[in-house]
Amino acid sequence: MNRIVLFIYKLLFIPLLLILLPGYLLRMARRGGYREKVAQRFGRFDHDTLVRIGIRRIWIHAASVGEVGIALKFISEYQLQNPEAHFLLSVTTSTGLAIAEQQASDFLEVIANPIDFPFLTGKLVKLLQPSALLFVEADLWPNRVEAARKLGIPVILINARLSARSARRFHKARAFTAPFFNSLSMILLTEEEDRERWVALGVRPELLHLTGNIKYDTSFPASSTPLILPEELGWSREDPLFLAASTHEGEELEIAHGYQLARQRTPSLRLVIAPRHVERRGSIVESLGSLGLSTLLRSEGTASLDGVLLLDTTGELSRWYPLATMVFVGKSLPCSVNRGGQNMIEPLQGGTPVLIGPHTGNFEPLATRLCNAGAAIRVSDAAGIAASLEQLLSDPSRCKSMIASATAILAEHQGATKRTCELVAVTLL
Repeated sequence: MNRIVLFIYKLLFIPLLLILLPGYLLRMARRGGYREKVAQRFGRFDHDTLVRIGIRRIWIHAASVGEVGIALKFISEYQLQNPEAHFLLSVTTSTGLAIAEQQASDFLEVIANPIDFPFLTGKLVKLLQPSALLFVEADLWPNRVEAARKLGIPVILINARLSARSARRFHKARAFTAPFFNSLSMILLTEEEDRERWVALGVRPELLHLTGNIKYDTSFPASSTPLILPEELGWSREDPLFLAASTHEGEELEIAHGYQLARQRTPSLRLVIAPRHVERRGSIVESLGSLGLSTLLRSEGTASLDGVLLLDTTGELSRWYPLATMVFVGKSLPCSVNRGGQNMIEPLQGGTPVLIGPHTGNFEPLATRLCNAGAAIRVSDAAGIAASLEQLLSDPSRCKSMIASATAILAEHQGATKRTCELVAVTLL
C-alpha cells in the first residue's frame, strides 16, 4: 500500500473518530446491545476468548446484517469443502452481531469488530495470526489490511460491491485509492459490469475474478426453518398478507396508507411491517395510530389483532417471506430518509412477488433488470402501492410469472458461494 496514503489515513483517523464517535454511540444506544462485547471494539479480549480463537483462523469481517448473511453462507460452504477450517467473524453493528452469534460454534468464533486504531490493529493481527483476512462487499479497514500484508497474510474482498456513485468518488482520488486496492490479494466480483469500473480506478485486472453474488445464490440451502402463522393473531391462513420489509423512517406511513386503500377492495388483506431499525418501534406505532390503525408488537403481542403487526424481533424476517402474498422492500421510496434499497432477492427466493421504490442504487443494475423483466414492480407512493397490490391479488398468474422471471435472472449467480470458496482455498494453498 502507498505509504503516503496510509500516513494520511493514520493522521486523520483519530480526529475523524472523535468527530464521528458521539453519533455512533447514539445510534448504538438507540438500537440496543451497544454494551455487548464493548471491550472487543477497542481490541481487548479476555484470556478465555483468546484461547478459543487460537491462531490461523480465517478472519472474515462483515459490517451489518446483510454482510453477515453473506459471511455465514460462505462459512457454511467453505466448512463443507474444508472440514478442518476454523473462522473468526467480526461484526460492526449490534444487530448483525446478535444474528451472527446465533451461528457460533466450535469452528466459528464471533466477535465485535475492533476499531481500526493504527497501533492496536497491528498488534491484534500479530496476536491472532489469521491464515487469511476476508472483507465482505465494501467495508475495508486500511490498518488491518496493511498489518496483514506485512505478515504475508492474504487479504481478499469477497462479493465486492462498487456502485457507480462509489466509483465516481474513488476515481476523484484515484492516486490514493488505486495503491490501496492493488495491495489486496484478490477482488471477487459479483457482476461482470463492475470489472470496467475497477479497472478504471487503476486496479490491476489480474486481481479481479467474477464469482457472481453470494447474496443471490439460491443453490445454497436456506438455514432458517419455515414459520407458522401465529394462531393468537386470529388471522386466517387464507388471508392475503402484505409484508413491508426493512423499512426506513418516512416509509411506514406511506405503506400503511397504500394498505388502507387496497383494503377497501380486499378487506381480508393483512399488513406486517418489519422496520430496518427496531428502536423506531415507538414512533412507528404513533404514526400508524394517526391513520386509525392499531399496532401489535411481535415481541409483546399474544392478542388477536385486526390492525398491523410490527416485527421488532431479530433474525426472524426471512422466515416471514414464504408466508407473505407480496413483499415491499424498503429504503427505496422517495419519502424515505435513507435511500439506496435493501435486499429484494431474499423474498423472491422465498417465492414471493416484490414491490420496490425507485431508489435502489445499492442493488443496481440487478434491480432495474428485475423490473424490466417483469420480475419486480416499481412503486413511488401509496397510490402506486395500492394499485400494485390490487393487481397482484386479482391475478395469481402474474405472481407466478414474476417469480419465474426472477429465477431466470438469478440463474447466473447460482454457485457463487462455491466459486468464491474455491478461489479463497486456492489462495491459502
